[in-house]
Amino acid sequence: MASVPQPLGPLPGSTSSEVLASTLLLIPDAALWIDDDDRVRALNAKAREMFRGDVLGRELAALFTPSDGGGAGRGVGVRCDGIPFAVELSVGRAPGGALCTLREPPAAAVPELAQRHFDAAFETAPIGMALFNPDGEYIRVNEALTALLGRGAEALLGRRDQEFTHPDDRQSDVEAAWEILRGERSTHQCEKRFVRPDGSVVWVIANMAFLRDELGRPISWVGQFQDITARRRAEEGLQRMADHDPLTGLLNRRAFDRELHRLLGTDEVGGGGLLVLDLDGFKAVNDAHGHRAGDDALVRCAEGLRTATRSGDLVARLGGDEFAIFAPGLGDGVAGLVARVHEAVHAAADASALGVSVGVATTAEVGRCADTLLATADARMYAAKPVARPVRTPAA
Repeated sequence: MASVPQPLGPLPGSTSSEVLASTLLLIPDAALWIDDDDRVRALNAKAREMFRGDVLGRELAALFTPSDGGGAGRGVGVRCDGIPFAVELSVGRAPGGALCTLREPPAAAVPELAQRHFDAAFETAPIGMALFNPDGEYIRVNEALTALLGRGAEALLGRRDQEFTHPDDRQSDVEAAWEILRGERSTHQCEKRFVRPDGSVVWVIANMAFLRDELGRPISWVGQFQDITARRRAEEGLQRMADHDPLTGLLNRRAFDRELHRLLGTDEVGGGGLLVLDLDGFKAVNDAHGHRAGDDALVRCAEGLRTATRSGDLVARLGGDEFAIFAPGLGDGVAGLVARVHEAVHAAADASALGVSVGVATTAEVGRCADTLLATADARMYAAKPVARPVRTPAA
């Protein structure tokens, strides 16, 4: 004859073992027997399966948290691996302890638990989180996001995310949103900038997803925003060090060459004028007054060139006492730029005998090839020198 399966765990001596064993085995739900101290003393196979392991000796309070603060009813169970789950608990007291039965709630109740978990995660998240209506207006924000944007919830709710996005980043946001709405992608991640009330800029990694109901109708957007301002500033600092001359702060030769090729290789600018200039008498300043005086003269010249040019012009120190300027879109006005360069160097010369030789080439005469433009301006600069010296041969 087959043996009768026994409940998992020792049975308390105060209760009939046979009766308790039969009871636990016959109960279709997960069942626990707890003693007067509310510790688990026996359980059936369903309970072991529900909790994913052995809970003998554990306190009931560690396994179940009621939603309403009472001792039973609907609440949250905790498995042995720490994962929470929705559960309904019934407790029947008896001499020496209590019989607890547990069952998972109906499917309709699961979203309630999921909503509570979402609410807790949303409010306590260390990164900014927001919900938007289908039109992109904030309908819910957490504390981390208000701190990130420097604005209270009342200043955000009902307003569009685009209002606080840096103007240069708005178009890419719109394009990504349309791709999601058309079903071309389900989520969007990007690095973007928000502008705070004081005008400062904060960089974030933004993760956006569009939520739909079971019929595919739009419900809302959900967004996560992680502050990466410190990282971006560090990257920009490293990039600036790589692209700029450490003495004058102007672009270095490598960065100037890269940007010149980029601008002339696209339709971004309609041509322009290139100036290559070399300081005359700079060696005499170094020899007479030392390298410190020479460095000071280079810095003053760089400041003068910045003043003589426009904000969109490329200004670089190519090396030594040689500089270059590319003025996008400048045609007939190149003569005026040359005059301003002479004035700037004369003002920077102070009491020294510094002068400047300038070579000019324009895209209108030599085309949009960056290398040809540079070579032409360089040759003309050497031809303009007051004392002739051999023209350098460009490196192969």
